[in-house]
Amino acid sequence: MTSMYNSASYFEEALLAETGFREYDARWVIQPTGDNTPVGLNFLGVRILGLHLGHFLVDELQAGSRIVVGYDFRSYSENVKNALVVGLLQAGMEVVDIGLTTTPGAYYAQFSLNVPCVAMVTASHNENGWTGVKVGHRKASTFGPAEMLGFKEFTLGGRALERESASGKYSFNAGARNNYIDGLVQEWAERFNGLPRLKVAVETGNGTAGLYAPTVLERLGFDVVPGHVEPDWTFPHFNPNPESVPFLRSVESLVAANGADLGLCFDGDGDRLGVVDDRGQLVFADRVGLVVAKFLEEQAKVDGPFVIDVKSTSLYESELASDIVWAKTGHSYVKAKVAESGAVAGFERSGHFFFSEPLGRGYDDACVAALTLLWALCSAKATEKKWRLSDKLAVLPTSFSSPNRQPYASDETKYAVVEALATYFEQRDSLAGKRVEQINRLNGIRLELEDRSWLLIRASSNSPNLVIIAETFDEDGSLMKLIDTEVRAAIIATGVQVGPFDSLAEI
Repeated sequence: MTSMYNSASYFEEALLAETGFREYDARWVIQPTGDNTPVGLNFLGVRILGLHLGHFLVDELQAGSRIVVGYDFRSYSENVKNALVVGLLQAGMEVVDIGLTTTPGAYYAQFSLNVPCVAMVTASHNENGWTGVKVGHRKASTFGPAEMLGFKEFTLGGRALERESASGKYSFNAGARNNYIDGLVQEWAERFNGLPRLKVAVETGNGTAGLYAPTVLERLGFDVVPGHVEPDWTFPHFNPNPESVPFLRSVESLVAANGADLGLCFDGDGDRLGVVDDRGQLVFADRVGLVVAKFLEEQAKVDGPFVIDVKSTSLYESELASDIVWAKTGHSYVKAKVAESGAVAGFERSGHFFFSEPLGRGYDDACVAALTLLWALCSAKATEKKWRLSDKLAVLPTSFSSPNRQPYASDETKYAVVEALATYFEQRDSLAGKRVEQINRLNGIRLELEDRSWLLIRASSNSPNLVIIAETFDEDGSLMKLIDTEVRAAIIATGVQVGPFDSLAEI
């Protein structure tokens, strides 16, 4: 597994880097990105990955031999999918190829085609050059840490190489995209019946979601103002990541220039949602989730609980009557916790939203999240004077949230870096002059301060980065600058290797 990019060995020896097996999905660089992240996968490695995935699903997990396979809109994704399918067929799997799709589109196909397993070829929001696979072994469930560790050991141990090749079965389903779009429109038309509609700016950053979201909204009667919704695998304007400030700023401009009531942006594979309000101000996803949860509690008369991840605002606990269940960050963690707790919905700060029946099927789908938010706002517009998203946010207690800062830390060192910083902060009884009330080690370290302000430092699950986020409840946001200063002092004091990052106070 040591072949070199742009060499004969690249075609003859499998490249399948161990670091690509992450906490709840798999991601590698398959062609150079320009940021010194090494190429960790080739197509021979993908075929071997598919061979082991098929045997792992059938022999180790007893999940069945039928699998939905799809891929996102990148120049190399179809080739990655094809290599994966060859390996799956060698393992004797029955492959249902749905072609170009969003990740929720692949999840939806599991239900509509009654297929237990899924393998979605996508790098989600990662930069071009990355690829990966999101795997599910039953409906509305993707691999978690236990399955990923087992799959990693099974694959790197070459255990399927010793087994005889089987003859699988292949079929292509050309109607999966239309079935998904038709299904959403039919399911949501009744909820919007008789309600006023909104003018919605939609930005997909030239990613796959441009084939889905604008059509769904237009068919449900919304006035759609399109941004860069035509797929373009060079991503010429910005990377389609709802936590990326340039991506969100473009939506702000789109809203302001067109007098839209709301701005929605979708990530590269369509499972994460970013939101800009009617004033053209970005709204972090945890606050969007809070607005939706309050609507479900107060208007839809839905009783919780609600699941939130450790990056989320502490306002959930003070503003909702329902029980709040905390989860580790990551779509697989939150999805599993929603199912385990019987929650109405789950919200992740990165923009993953999960809705149980009757609103959704338990998995993360940015289109469903957008429709739920629009349902709340359209319902308010029908009966209230202050119905806009900015009005809903204005009644919440004032706080200041930092953007998601992700300084570079290598995959090999990032968890050790977090532990070093956690040890440093655990020895302190205050942060930025505020007493530390609680230390949450569910996922990295989250320091809860006496005034409900908090700081989180964790390792990214799907890229070589740390994640640093803070929220403060002071009058002017100046506490954020003090927290930022102390984080940088901790990095220096511990001597850890961390790349540069913008100030937490830069909002």
